Amino acid sequence: MDDDFTVLADWYRSFFTAPVNHFWETMVPEAATAADIAFLRRHLAQPPARLLDIPCGAGRHALALARAGYRVTGIDLSEDAIDRARAAGEGLSVDFRRGDMRSLDLAERFDGVLCLGNSLSYFPPEEMRAFVASLAARLANGGRLIVDTSCCAESLFPLAEEREVAFEGGTYRSAYRYDARLSLLKTKAELVLGEAVHPLLYAHYVVTSGELVRMVEAAGLKIEALHGGTEGEAFAPGLPRLLLVASL
Repeated sequence: MDDDFTVLADWYRSFFTAPVNHFWETMVPEAATAADIAFLRRHLAQPPARLLDIPCGAGRHALALARAGYRVTGIDLSEDAIDRARAAGEGLSVDFRRGDMRSLDLAERFDGVLCLGNSLSYFPPEEMRAFVASLAARLANGGRLIVDTSCCAESLFPLAEEREVAFEGGTYRSAYRYDARLSLLKTKAELVLGEAVHPLLYAHYVVTSGELVRMVEAAGLKIEALHGGTEGEAFAPGLPRLLLVASL
């Protein structure tokens, strides 16, 4: 792949198309979703608590939580993802809405707010702080915020230059370039589904776990725990995932 490449600042507005959403659905095993849900239920109020899943993608977590009895609102910018979620959510207590996660037009307060995946890192730190504050503002008294990210510096470095994953029906090859001036991890990928090849460009801003903690605390929340996985282990350098739990 090229030595360097440019990624649009708003790449996420057009990135999550049907091929990409299909890829993520194919790649995540049911056991991983079940482990996520078990972790979330240990840290959230009991059903029928009100939850906000933002961004919700195609509803992988929101649907499972709704089946467990929670009242869930899911918001995502991807039209294809919301269509998939709505089709799978008939008969469940779940409300899927298409919208920009940074422009929350919600009157409700929620017992739990979930920001899962790496979506917090789509934006530079100053915008990340504003987004975290908007999530905190949606919590009811005693509510909890759970943030899930693999884009903390402690998880990423040392950085692999390339990666290739094979799955049933295709392959996903990615190359990484790091802009140290911006703390921006850029990815150039090639998704092959059958005979179709989909070139992809995306990027994530990198912060330390301490920076994320300070953002959450500045939003008026109390840090309950930093976990390095769904089994409850403490987050530490080298662990590929951070699950931050905070409360109002």
